[in-house]
Amino acid sequence: MQVRALVSLIALVALSIAACGDDGNSSSSNTFPTGGSGQKGKDGGTLVDPTDAGGGTNDDSGSGGGVDAGPPVANGCVTDVSAGDHVFTCGGLKVDARIPAACEAPGCGVILELHGDTGSGLLMDGHVKLRDLGEKSGFVVIAPSGPPYGGQPGSTWSSANDATLVDMVKTFASVFRANMKKVHVAGFSRGGFVTWRLLCDHSDLFASASAGGAGDGTNFGESTCFTPGRVPARNIPVLLLMGRTDQSVEYQTMVTIRDAAVKQYGVTGPTVLAQDVNYTHNRWTKGGGSIFETLDHAYQTVSPGPFASAQGHCIPGSTTDPQAPQYAIPCKLPNAFIWGEEIMKFFVAHPLP
Repeated sequence: MQVRALVSLIALVALSIAACGDDGNSSSSNTFPTGGSGQKGKDGGTLVDPTDAGGGTNDDSGSGGGVDAGPPVANGCVTDVSAGDHVFTCGGLKVDARIPAACEAPGCGVILELHGDTGSGLLMDGHVKLRDLGEKSGFVVIAPSGPPYGGQPGSTWSSANDATLVDMVKTFASVFRANMKKVHVAGFSRGGFVTWRLLCDHSDLFASASAGGAGDGTNFGESTCFTPGRVPARNIPVLLLMGRTDQSVEYQTMVTIRDAAVKQYGVTGPTVLAQDVNYTHNRWTKGGGSIFETLDHAYQTVSPGPFASAQGHCIPGSTTDPQAPQYAIPCKLPNAFIWGEEIMKFFVAHPLP
């Protein structure tokens, strides 16, 4: 009887182990390590909110269960989690988003893409094509449009929108179970000023940042980063686009913020990564991962054109219509680099350590 009971017990244990083994979640899937409070995943592990300050961040270690590897669940302003292009309303703002099919599984990154004055999310993406690039590189890209720009066409931004943008990023990251080491922000012109503020005030959220055509915002009523009394809590990697003949922001304002950032980070350089007569790609670095890069160019807007007076306030490599009535700011081709591709390369190269 004792032997028969022991055999039955061993069989019961074996069945229990088999039942708990594979629920369809591969052990090599991206996971949220436990550490903060969260929901229970289907496999019984802790599904941690990636915005949880208690440590719930998604890593690429493939270290085991914890995250629900089933489809994402709609929440908040994200009302449709299917792959493809969507339009949402988050915090009263229109948001054009691209959800790659791969990002219906956990572990993708998130990119916040910010336009300048008179622009919109779609017009900005037309210049840099981050949605297309993000689909290839594993990023959910969200391109919101700001409030109306006074009596002029298009939209703008102010510091009053910053909290909404941060909440938006956290919502998308939570719904799609993002790898929080791969959350980035990119902006041009007024969107670049927003980028400076976000990287300064939320360096715990963004792995790296790209600002184009935006420098010290003192002359524009903007309280940007790397101005007196404003520095990020950590040395977040930055890529800055600088037009030498920029007539909208002015080159010297970007030099001022570049020099302030280099001093704050304690980086040395520059090291010239690439250059010709029309542009220079510089990098400043320091041990421990501090990095600041600039793409300094002499390209200009197309003349004649509705934005010809902006001159160097333009986006290299953009193939949008230079005669469009709104947000027509491509640099006159040919250009030696494509700004959108440079942004994506920088983001891919600089996740959180």
